[in-house]
Amino acid sequence: MLLFDKSLSQFEWIAYDKIDEIMDRMNAVNGMNCFQKQPSELLLPEEAVYQKPSIEMLKKDIIMRNRTQLLHIRNMAHRNALLFSYLFQRLFDFEEPGLTYILLHNAADVTGGRSMINGSGIYFDQDKYYPHWYKNFFNKTISLFGPYAWRADDFYDAFNWKHEWTNQTIQEEDSGAGRNHQYTSRYNRRNEWYSKWLPDQTRNDQGRGKPVHTVQLLLADRMYKLRDVPQNFEFYGPPHPEDPQGPTLWTRPYFDCGRSDKWIISSVSPIVDIYPRHTEYRHLQSMRNLAVAVTHIDFLMTDINQCIEVGQTSAQTNDPQSKQPNLFAGTDKCKPTTRCEPLFGFGFRRGGYQCLCQPGFRYPPYQDGPFKGYVIEKATKEEYQNNFDCIKVELYLQVPQNFRQSNMEVFAARTRRSADYNGDLSNVSIYHDLSKDPISIPITESVLKVNPIATLVPPVPSFLKSSLHTVALFSGKLVTGFNNDKSEDYMKKSRTKRYAYERPTRVATIMQLYDRLNRDPQLCEFMTEDELTMPGDVLNDVDIQLESQARLALTLSHFLSSFYQIVNPAEDFPLRKAELDLTDEQLIGEVLAAAGGDYKVVGVGIFFDRGKFRNYRLPYFGPYAYRAEKDISRKYTVVDWAGLPDGYENEIWFRTLKARWATNADRSELTEHWLKLFIRSDYAGNALVHHESGFPLYSYAPELKHGQWFPPTFQCSRNNTLPRQWIVTYAVPFFGLDALGINLEFKGVVRVDAYLSYLDINQCAMPHYVPNAFKGSDRCDYQSTVCEPVFGRGFRLGKYKCRCRPGYEYPFIDHNDFFNGDAMDTQWDLLMSNDSLLSRFHQLKCRIAIANSLEPLNSMLLLLTVSFAILIGR
Repeated sequence: MLLFDKSLSQFEWIAYDKIDEIMDRMNAVNGMNCFQKQPSELLLPEEAVYQKPSIEMLKKDIIMRNRTQLLHIRNMAHRNALLFSYLFQRLFDFEEPGLTYILLHNAADVTGGRSMINGSGIYFDQDKYYPHWYKNFFNKTISLFGPYAWRADDFYDAFNWKHEWTNQTIQEEDSGAGRNHQYTSRYNRRNEWYSKWLPDQTRNDQGRGKPVHTVQLLLADRMYKLRDVPQNFEFYGPPHPEDPQGPTLWTRPYFDCGRSDKWIISSVSPIVDIYPRHTEYRHLQSMRNLAVAVTHIDFLMTDINQCIEVGQTSAQTNDPQSKQPNLFAGTDKCKPTTRCEPLFGFGFRRGGYQCLCQPGFRYPPYQDGPFKGYVIEKATKEEYQNNFDCIKVELYLQVPQNFRQSNMEVFAARTRRSADYNGDLSNVSIYHDLSKDPISIPITESVLKVNPIATLVPPVPSFLKSSLHTVALFSGKLVTGFNNDKSEDYMKKSRTKRYAYERPTRVATIMQLYDRLNRDPQLCEFMTEDELTMPGDVLNDVDIQLESQARLALTLSHFLSSFYQIVNPAEDFPLRKAELDLTDEQLIGEVLAAAGGDYKVVGVGIFFDRGKFRNYRLPYFGPYAYRAEKDISRKYTVVDWAGLPDGYENEIWFRTLKARWATNADRSELTEHWLKLFIRSDYAGNALVHHESGFPLYSYAPELKHGQWFPPTFQCSRNNTLPRQWIVTYAVPFFGLDALGINLEFKGVVRVDAYLSYLDINQCAMPHYVPNAFKGSDRCDYQSTVCEPVFGRGFRLGKYKCRCRPGYEYPFIDHNDFFNGDAMDTQWDLLMSNDSLLSRFHQLKCRIAIANSLEPLNSMLLLLTVSFAILIGR
């Protein structure tokens, strides 16, 4: 009996697919058995990560939110490559970043990029690194050097007395020392990033094949006065962003065996320097890729796309990498009457999608919005077969196109909230006059798709026109749901309503100011500071849309805070030299690389409080770097803001953060980060030892909530020293130890400016307590439609869509299922203009979903009308 007893589990109806295959491969590997696995078992297919951001798509395509994390690690890898390429070529050996500088810099990438970056490192090629921080070790190289930091598991650490994962402990090791240090070997199990750029086989021609980056330095001669002659400098760096290969490459997902023991994906960018350095044989010197900057993210945090691609989308048109096959395409459970759309934030798990109705279908009355994928994946076989379907829409209407006199005057009257409408629409038809239109519609198709009364072909006698007009009005009202009756009851009802979607005056004022200064930036010279500043509620959702840019400022803040709290120049070690204080050139390199690594960033600056940067001749020091062109380019400008006529100590962003933190830099309000630093024990790297300054080291740094977004402003500097752009500013403080080395003190502010043009506008309705200057300014019909924002279109109005509410259906036969916000705004402007009779704004709404029940009645009306017309024609 038991042999024939076949019982099925809840999810046995779901077939084995690519997601199950990849999960089985991932679960088969762990930190205990990874060393016994074959190298192929530690890699996943390249198609497992879909739409990897590359430079070809940055300027042309839309980066969806579910790819923001990949875009951030791409930007950080490019930034690190720019930074060290600049510092190695700009500075002499003894002024280059020391060992602790590099270690803390990698750790700051991880702590500042929480939820986005899981690891960061720099790997040098064989015998290519000059460790000037060793005593008596000038112009010599070490075999391998690869400091790499990752977020460690601190569950069992003694200092974590709660025994909870904090994500605040960073472990960093020199991958070129100790056991398993041969990361250049082809037998290494986690070095796919090495072969992307290394070894470099460049010929011995100076700079051959390496792109040149140009820097213009405008340094301060004295306070509030810049030097008359700028200083220009060129250095060789990563490939140009517009080169076919681009500055960054991607690895396949791989298992980080022996370190974080996670499945990760890495972004890799080359670091360029001259090699060999000091030699009398100049013909041997050349610019080469001596190292790679690597940043990675946890593969489980990367969203997958289960939807199958139909045609080309805006995010997959121009970029070769985005056209690669999607391994998980078609694993969704959407039915034929629906279409799939991916969702954000689900990571590597099923159900990260939603099923929307296909054009020509509508949701059942009990369904509020799309069918969620995570609900469908949990359904039983019976539930799946009997639900998650859309209902076919019948009795389509033609989209109103040509407004002219028609033999049959059928129109949709104004049913929205209008208190002052007295216009005459008696000669306007929303249907085509088929007596003048040569296009004929097969009667078998028109029966169920078009209003039959509106398709009468022969002209009718005048004595029958009134009777047919009555029948037409009744049919149009019955089928479309629009009331054409101008009775006193209707006029009385319309006078009690007002337009709820009247756009506030301040929205028009904001957009007029934005467009006017974009067209003519010189007008800012005649405007006050208040006139150049937008209201603060324009920045709705900015903390999510521009989170990557804010974390760029936070990463710099974490690096400066950890450096000024950990490094002591008075320390003395047996083999290596003590770390020196930061120099002005190192800080210039930091802001330059940060501005050049992110295409959404206008500029980045580090601004010290008075007397806090002791390694400088002026009381204030504020290097600010920006791209000379509003584009991804290789030309940068660095300005010492202390040399500008007004300085920066009285700027609102600096005064606000200084007033908050100058006297209240309390450790209890900041986040404590623990650093487990392992360095090489000797020149050869025979073993790894703890960092001599202490183990573990710790520092206190701010979080995103400790910084602040400031209202959008038009940056209008004198003599065009700074770029004249609409910018959004995020500022965050950084801290260090005081003169006694005991308490924390406010050191300064890190500022990042992003283009306002990349901030999306949300015009949809929101609760009254949500600050949004544009909320409720959409044109959707609130009775039959609901507004949904369309992201990725930038700072422009009309980027929304009006979807039908439950119980309503889209009435037009245009292969769509929503009304576009641009069309809504255009028709509204027509309605408010002198050509209001040409507007079809009042037809852009959904109708009550009762067309199926009206189909028999509509067929009967068609039969009676055709019979009556034939009878009259005789």
